[in-house]
Amino acid sequence: MAEEVVDVKKITTYKDKYYINKYSLPEFIQELEDMEVREDDTFVVTYPKSGTHWMQEVVNLILVDGHASKLFASNRRVIEAADIASPTPELLAASGPTLRQMKNAPSPRVLTTHIQYPLLPKQIREKGCKVIYVYRHPKDVITSYFNFNRKLLKVECGKEAPDTPANFAMFFSDAMEGKIAYGSWMDHVLQYSKEKDNENYLFVSFEAMKADLRRVVMDVASFIGHSLDGEAVKRVIQAASIESMRAAFAKEKEEAQKGNSNRKFDTTIFVNKGKVGQWQSRFTTEQNKYFDKLFEEKMKDCDLVKDYRPNEDSSV
Repeated sequence: MAEEVVDVKKITTYKDKYYINKYSLPEFIQELEDMEVREDDTFVVTYPKSGTHWMQEVVNLILVDGHASKLFASNRRVIEAADIASPTPELLAASGPTLRQMKNAPSPRVLTTHIQYPLLPKQIREKGCKVIYVYRHPKDVITSYFNFNRKLLKVECGKEAPDTPANFAMFFSDAMEGKIAYGSWMDHVLQYSKEKDNENYLFVSFEAMKADLRRVVMDVASFIGHSLDGEAVKRVIQAASIESMRAAFAKEKEEAQKGNSNRKFDTTIFVNKGKVGQWQSRFTTEQNKYFDKLFEEKMKDCDLVKDYRPNEDSSV
């Protein structure tokens, strides 16, 4: 029997150049570019599956001194996407991007996006907003992104795409060509890395969060100008654990199903194990060699990701 091959990528194009989330429309991205920002806004920016919701949770928890009960569904959104379970054109147009729901949110706001650097709100540069960029080992990103898109199909149509080498090979090929939502990881990181010396940007790796979350919490708190005492730091770390986030997101899902929440998208699929090095059981030898060659060609001058450069331990 032939192996079922399912295209799991979800993309829409913007300006015939940028690949964006299928839960967005081109007019949503234009609205994002032109949005009114505030000087005390903090933007959490990531390429998908790089620790987005983890950092989003950390920043929001810092602002409430670790009191998780003060967080709501509106704190866990990607602003350029619609908050719906099925991205039909009609539902997308009716819902609009979640950034509209943040317009009247009290300051300071935490705004999360995956958007490519050239498409950031223009006023970020004008008003000097704080931007936290989180990045992760690209091979783990591709592995996690594939798994996520498989689950996303189940949310949309009730059937998860088979976890097969053929399906992963197709996704890997698209990722290498940048033909997935938000384009190439390498292009995304390279564009943002130009701001590495900008005092309004803080760059944090996913691996640093895994290794020493307390240090990251302190660095982020200092960066956004919010002081925390020792007990508050402990609360943030506890509430930002995988177990606590999974419970919080599950409660959100339960409330939505009861009709007590405006949250329409199942956010539990965003909380995974977050393992480091998971790519090693997924990439073939050929895929690994191809990736390493392209990485060396494109990222050789990017010091931000020097720890991800191929070495003797990168073989599979």
